[in-house]
Amino acid sequence: MAALTRLVATAFGATVFAASMLTLPSCGSSPTPSSQDTPAHADVLAGASGWLRGAAVPFDRVDPADDLDDLEPLRRLVGDARIVSLGEATHGTREFFQMKHRILRFLVERMGFTAFAIEATWPESNRLDRYVRTGEGDPAVLLSGLYFWTWNTDEVLQMIQWMRRHNESGGSVGFYGFDMQFPGMAIDNVARFVAAVDQTASAEFAQHYECLARYANDPTGRSPARYGDQAAPTRDACLQDLRWVRDTLTSRQAPYETASSHVEWARAVQSARVAVQYEEMSSNRRTRDLAMADNAKWLLDQLPAGGKIVLWAHNGHVSTSSRTTMGGALRDMFGRTMVVMGFSFAQGTFNAIGMSGSTYTSLGQHTVGAPKYDSYEEYFSASRMPRFFLDLRNRSTMSDMPSWLPGPRSALSIGAVYSDATPDSYYYQARLPTEYDVVIFLDQTTASVPLPFNYPRSF
Repeated sequence: MAALTRLVATAFGATVFAASMLTLPSCGSSPTPSSQDTPAHADVLAGASGWLRGAAVPFDRVDPADDLDDLEPLRRLVGDARIVSLGEATHGTREFFQMKHRILRFLVERMGFTAFAIEATWPESNRLDRYVRTGEGDPAVLLSGLYFWTWNTDEVLQMIQWMRRHNESGGSVGFYGFDMQFPGMAIDNVARFVAAVDQTASAEFAQHYECLARYANDPTGRSPARYGDQAAPTRDACLQDLRWVRDTLTSRQAPYETASSHVEWARAVQSARVAVQYEEMSSNRRTRDLAMADNAKWLLDQLPAGGKIVLWAHNGHVSTSSRTTMGGALRDMFGRTMVVMGFSFAQGTFNAIGMSGSTYTSLGQHTVGAPKYDSYEEYFSASRMPRFFLDLRNRSTMSDMPSWLPGPRSALSIGAVYSDATPDSYYYQARLPTEYDVVIFLDQTTASVPLPFNYPRSF
């Protein structure tokens, strides 16, 4: 069967949604019996329960305001890693977001991590970095300015407010983004920088950006038309113009740094890279995941020596199952100095854009019932442990590794869109030990709490 996972960028009207969606078609198998109908399978589940109770590490709470002592096992799981990637099995689950907040707190307060980056466009995320460091701006407005309904939630806002309090009390943690799905602010950043350091060149830079600027988003995330709908020769010529901007900024490093600073020049060049990445994604020249991996590496490179970063994205992005995912590309770059944690759940509610046939509907709550027969979620739920960490590394050398763990077997993966009519289509054939270093399992979950959009008035 062809590869099951595709990561799709989409926009949804007034909500201006642009987050990854996992499209995971079912393999067309016939319905499977319930575990109650197969005594042998019930025995396997009982064995899984016993094994998990010995191998998995339970934790007590998900509330990010609670004491962190039950997360001390993370110290061993993370070790000396410079990158911790945190996935999510849906883009709309409250407990996933709360647990990520708790883990970020632990890594910052007890393990010296100083940077956080999310699956959101890089330039806009820098405004939130300024807020958590200086208090400048309204965090709810700046969060709306990421354009993603997925992150415009009470849970993410609470995390941002904690970051601000941490920095006010003498800490240092930054907020960043590594995505590139919106070019508007990136183009604006370059124009402002060139106007400040080389006014005579402003018109020339603007001319090279005109081919994309006419399709770029405004401060609400809306675009007048889709750039990707333009004819291939038009897009080919535009790509050359965008590369000219990037390469010219790079070649003029010395005079432009003299007129500003290294930090300001580096940010202008990164903005130009984001514009190129957007074009390459829109024209199917290069995948979004590989661009996000490059941006995550760039962020890490900007940190002081020994800096450590937490990455937040969907399970499908952080997975190391393929070199074409962000996680796979980062694994090639950083090896075992990165720890990847995927999130799993058995049942519960979540937010997603609905689907009726092939038509997108509105954002709302959806529910997943009992886990699918013989799925990873069924085995995890059989443990009767409400929450646990499971270290998947080095299982091949363990004599007691259960036969069900390596897979392949069904695993649940829901992105930003969900059809209640086809729940089985959100399972894919997974081999979890090849995708993640650690699985974080939550048996019961609820939907995230959306916030109203209140966009910044300008870039």
